[in-house]
Amino acid sequence: MAGVLIGALVPLTALAGTAPASAAPEPSSRAAAVTDLDTDITLLIARCEGCVVTIRSYDGVNPIYSTAPASVAGGSVTFTLPSARTAGMSVRIDPTWVTVPVAEDVHVAWRYNGAAIGDEVGFKAARSKRRASGCWAGTVNPAVTLTVKVRRVSYRGNPSAIAWAPTTESYVPPMESTRRGALLSDDVLGCKLSR
Repeated sequence: MAGVLIGALVPLTALAGTAPASAAPEPSSRAAAVTDLDTDITLLIARCEGCVVTIRSYDGVNPIYSTAPASVAGGSVTFTLPSARTAGMSVRIDPTWVTVPVAEDVHVAWRYNGAAIGDEVGFKAARSKRRASGCWAGTVNPAVTLTVKVRRVSYRGNPSAIAWAPTTESYVPPMESTRRGALLSDDVLGCKLSR
């Protein structure tokens, strides 16, 4: 299944050079074609019913893109966003068990240091990781389903969470420091897309 999912993903960075040089569209027309596409992103998130999820995308240059928050229902949540904004997409999770205001948001770690695309990552392995990327590589496919694991943890004696992809996904830099595998940030994650 992991191979099928990974094969289905088409990173935006792989678009260049997929056609013979004589048939390649001008960069501006290629960008316009990608801009016109939408992608349905379905996140399968078990054991987190009612958790609030927000997808955001920021490359440090273009304005921040953000979906409206949506709650996990029946173990999943689906968003429709422009395909061009899936490159550098980050996912924020607000767990139901965190009931007091916190200074930092929980983000999904798409790849941990030392893991290759397609590697399986369990809870124990995730908790051992010190660096992670919360920036997904993106796709131009009309629909993609991604699995995310969310588990209760504590941080400084307070309820918190760790969220990660149990099958390592394509990602873009940077790799950020984690707190025992939990990717936390007090701001939108800035993703470095190749230009």
